[in-house]
Amino acid sequence: MSSDNPVQSSSVVDKTRRLAARGIRLAQLVAARFGATAADAMRRKAKELEIRLDGLHKELAIKPISDIAFPKVDLATSKNPIAEILSSPEIDETKTYFYDNPAADRSLISSQSQALLYSLIRNLRPEYVFEIGTYKAGTTEAICRALLANNKGTAHAVDPFQGEYIAAVLKFWPPELFRHVRLHMKDSMAFFGDMERQRIHPELVFVDGNHEYEYAAFDIACGARLLAPGGFIFVDNISQPGPFFAARDFLVANTGWRELGNTATHYNRDKAFDSGRGTVAETDFMILRAPMTYGVGERPFNVARTRWSTSAVAGVRLKFVPPDQAGRLTVQVVLRGFGMVPAETTAEATVQVEVGAKELSVTLAPPAQVEGQFVYFTVEPWLIWHGAQPLQLLAAPEPF
Repeated sequence: MSSDNPVQSSSVVDKTRRLAARGIRLAQLVAARFGATAADAMRRKAKELEIRLDGLHKELAIKPISDIAFPKVDLATSKNPIAEILSSPEIDETKTYFYDNPAADRSLISSQSQALLYSLIRNLRPEYVFEIGTYKAGTTEAICRALLANNKGTAHAVDPFQGEYIAAVLKFWPPELFRHVRLHMKDSMAFFGDMERQRIHPELVFVDGNHEYEYAAFDIACGARLLAPGGFIFVDNISQPGPFFAARDFLVANTGWRELGNTATHYNRDKAFDSGRGTVAETDFMILRAPMTYGVGERPFNVARTRWSTSAVAGVRLKFVPPDQAGRLTVQVVLRGFGMVPAETTAEATVQVEVGAKELSVTLAPPAQVEGQFVYFTVEPWLIWHGAQPLQLLAAPEPF
């Protein structure tokens, strides 16, 4: 029996259409899930094939651990340690070592580039090195050989695409070399977040990830954010416009930094891609060095957000170069609690800093405090300085 009620007929039609739409959507989701799974499987097969073709399922030639000659420089007093390293006669021996290293075939940078990285790390003696973009771990090996020779330090190697391949390479490393590397199979955004939470500050960052401007700019900025005072950022592939202009724009925006070279000012304005752009011989590097102190001026300054253990912050301790003239310092602390319901509060204080002062404990009145149940907290101390010259911090602000 059919119904002559147009309203009822319309309702039935609408219901049928909704059910059909849901069915189509479900089919699309299933297809998308299957497609993603199939794509992941294909990628894994491609990595396995690459590993087999390169012989990594059987053996890998690794040069024995040995002493490597390198130039010695005084990083504390040298105006351009890169130029000093490259002009030293010992660099030829260092370069020869890496030229004859089988790992050269697994690296996209020159033997001169590896020799320079090795020599700087031997002089710098860092606790941490970040390598953004690892390819086949050839450059990672050069970095870790320097750390092993120093008998200290960890190289954090970051690559979201070649993780399986890199892990296969690392399995062939001697144990004493392997203990100096930590592989992160993730993108640089996730990696930098992890390092910030763990309060790990590198002395050297090697930027060789995505070469598009925005990605290179992100890696440089995040590396600089965590870098120890006086540390170095190596930007590779500056013959390409993305890394070059990302590095150049960073220098313009951060006046305390300097380039160890003059690529940023002496470049061909008529070329986007320029294989002759670099001024560090036989490399495609642009090398940036952080200032030895943090300069604080009228623009709000913060080193980094840090994890905090309690629901309150009473103040901030500061160490700085004694100013020649008195000035006014404003400290503003942002405290956040994260749980089912997040919370945020601020507290601030303004103090006069006298000539010759070199440290200060600034008490917030009232303290920054959040109420509620939280899993963890973060704290951001922000500083604003009004004075004749920037206030030079010797270390990051220390909340208490």
